[in-house]
Amino acid sequence: MEIPLRVEAFSIRHSYYHLHFWTIILSNAILDRNKYSIYCKDHLEEFIGELRDDASLALTSWVGRAVVVLLVLSSILTFLNASALENPYAIYTLFTYSFPILLIVCYPGMVMLFSTIEKYSPLVFDIVCVSVLLGYCLTLELIFKGAGSSQDLDSLYLQLIGQTNFVLLMSIAFSYRSTYWHTLVRNVILSLALMGMLYLINLEYLELNIIQIAQGLLSGTVVSWIFYESIRTRFYLRSTDADTRQHLYNQLSKLVYPHQLERIKLGDELENTMPLKEGKAIVNVFDVQRSSEIKHENTQEFFMGVFQAFLEVCMEGYEHNPLRSRAFRLKETGDGFISSVGYPFLPVDSRSLADSAVSTALSMFEAFNAEVDKFNYSRPIKGAIGLAYNSVQGTFQSGGIRSYDLFGESLVQASKYEELRKQPILWKKFKARAQEIGLYDFNILIVQETVYNSLSPSYRDIFIEVDLNEKEFVESNIEMMYDSEAKYIYFHVLG
Repeated sequence: MEIPLRVEAFSIRHSYYHLHFWTIILSNAILDRNKYSIYCKDHLEEFIGELRDDASLALTSWVGRAVVVLLVLSSILTFLNASALENPYAIYTLFTYSFPILLIVCYPGMVMLFSTIEKYSPLVFDIVCVSVLLGYCLTLELIFKGAGSSQDLDSLYLQLIGQTNFVLLMSIAFSYRSTYWHTLVRNVILSLALMGMLYLINLEYLELNIIQIAQGLLSGTVVSWIFYESIRTRFYLRSTDADTRQHLYNQLSKLVYPHQLERIKLGDELENTMPLKEGKAIVNVFDVQRSSEIKHENTQEFFMGVFQAFLEVCMEGYEHNPLRSRAFRLKETGDGFISSVGYPFLPVDSRSLADSAVSTALSMFEAFNAEVDKFNYSRPIKGAIGLAYNSVQGTFQSGGIRSYDLFGESLVQASKYEELRKQPILWKKFKARAQEIGLYDFNILIVQETVYNSLSPSYRDIFIEVDLNEKEFVESNIEMMYDSEAKYIYFHVLG
């Protein structure tokens, strides 16, 4: 008795899991339908546009041509059969479907002449369906009217009894309405209209076709529901896929430049979208003086505002053929910002590279001061910039997220020039100059000798020279290990 009990328990357990599996499948299907329905309601205008385009395509594509061929063949076969029975109205049966045939054939030309007609394509499609039913009833009227005897009528009933189901099914199976209730109401109205026309044509034939009409309505309703669901599902998947692609595109645009996006869209590799050869550039290293002393609940937002303002300065004049902008933003470093002029982007104007770099640095200070004013901090906040010219090279990281980066002597030297403000003996000189022009708190721009010598006279005049060979600097042993050949440095203080 133990084995049968185990078998029965296994069978019950198997049946339970089988039922549970199909319950999950059905629940997921219902959830998906609800999701599609809600999405289509929320994007009703787009869904109506999709239906309009599909209806227009059905009328102009192979679907419309297939309907025309089917109607023409039906007319010819009906004519041949009626002629064989010596029906005096046989010739007229060739024209019973002429209206839907002409409507489908002429629709593409009508759209070309009057483009606004295309937005009424679902209505045109419904008119075709209605006219097919009317054509069918007109055919029946001619055939029955020309029948010679009751025996001929009985024979015709048997020949035609299967057509009612098929014609009704094909007339109501496809619809391009935004809600299925509209389609269902349309199907019921067309079925009732067919019954009314058959009643007027031949009551006996209607009685023979009641079941056929019911079958046609039910089967047409099922097919139309499947057709509607397929369109709605396709619209949802295609639209959400497009939304996803657009979202990914928008997010990717935060990581790369517009020209990189365009080249990637054209099939290029990310690593080919930015220069990688060694070049020369003036690197700009910005840092906030005594940033660790800033105590405010919105400190992070302040820095983000500063960096966004700097980015706008860098992106002035950006274009990708050739690749140029005022400066290239390399990275943000907590309270610092590093950019370069001349590589990988060419400068936007014809001035010397040094003039462009100093002009950009001064614009950054203006943007920085504007953000400080908006921050409304209780104490002055000032920044410092170091500029250095030397070799630099672009690279993509070898693995993981392949972000673009720069390396080279120019970056190291620019960072060290910005940090010279931390040398007490130099800071004393910077402060003395600031007090001479009436500044107690000040921004400071420190540039390399190579940068200074490359400036136009108007920019040179704003800088103060510091001779590193003077006794006080030699005795203080200022560290210039990353630019050991430096004999001078140049600085400019500003409010």
